Amino acid sequence: MSFDGSIIKEKARESGFSLTALAEKLHVSRQAVNTWIDGRAPRGKHLVDLCSLLGLRPGVFFATEVNQAVTVPMHRAMRKKALTSEMAEASHATACEYLNIFRQAPASSMVPVVRVQERNDEAAKQTASRLRTISGIKDDKPMSYHGAFKVLAALNIFVVLRPFPREIIKDSYAFYSRIADQRVVFVNIDINVLDLIFQLLHETVHAIRDESPQDITTEAEEAFCDKVAMYTQFPDYYTKTIVTAITGCEPAHIVNMLKEFSGNNAHSIYGLYYRLREEGLFPEGLSIGGAAANLKKRFPSLRDVLYRESDPRRFVRELFELSPHFMNLVKTSLPTASIRKVGEWIGLDSTIDSKTVIDEINRYGNRA
Repeated sequence: MSFDGSIIKEKARESGFSLTALAEKLHVSRQAVNTWIDGRAPRGKHLVDLCSLLGLRPGVFFATEVNQAVTVPMHRAMRKKALTSEMAEASHATACEYLNIFRQAPASSMVPVVRVQERNDEAAKQTASRLRTISGIKDDKPMSYHGAFKVLAALNIFVVLRPFPREIIKDSYAFYSRIADQRVVFVNIDINVLDLIFQLLHETVHAIRDESPQDITTEAEEAFCDKVAMYTQFPDYYTKTIVTAITGCEPAHIVNMLKEFSGNNAHSIYGLYYRLREEGLFPEGLSIGGAAANLKKRFPSLRDVLYRESDPRRFVRELFELSPHFMNLVKTSLPTASIRKVGEWIGLDSTIDSKTVIDEINRYGNRA
């Protein structure tokens, strides 16, 4: 099993040690530290002292190679665009930025795994029913974006909220990754909250399906996750309520009613349109037109939700509410992390002071 000494240099810098100072603290030569960084494992007490000084577990240094420790299965792009190699590489690189913090995470609580004999409609509805039960949402209500985040938290899945890199910012809502054996969903904060719901649920299904990468990258698996997400967001009871309301109405009035239902229940019109079309219940030839775009103007992006008023206390509270597991991991990593690194982990922009945010994270943790 190989020793990954590259971690020493980064963790020493985050802890405020030069390599020379680190060697002095450990009562070894600077050359000894260099050999560790190059891949020769320190023995016995030296390894214990090194881990104690840097706040790490010994197993961190013996993890598998990065490409094995971080996997990003194919994920849905906006408007079902084809996932390009550039997008896949950018997603993988983004996930790799978090390898060290997830290597330090304690063993995760068991994430429920759903396996099905066939990827059919019945299996999709059964899986959706389980997710809705976990969320505690009522049968007559569609899933909101808060509800989708609640499902992820209940399933012990880590959520990272951040701006996406330029290669995927315009084409990706969210993506699922396995990092150091932890299940993680990355979320693009520059997306309208109405558009996020379906994709969050889609990536949640990937996380609980736990299929091999070969299975996840098949179109059949993606289509199954789409169905589960759709049924989770729009249950039969709610769909039937909509159908009853629009039956016999003029086409123009139907569009207005769908917009009203969507606005009152905070979901996209297109999501409802696809659900009705799946059941063959949407009138032929009827176009939603600009109603969907007009509705979205009434709802914020996730960035707007997080950075409203540029208030550090509110910002931290929103992060803990939407991403409790990851924020608790960040909180426990604060003593050995630099201000810059914490800012990178939480995707902090320049409108809020990083040091103030770190202070608020500590205070929030103490209150929790």
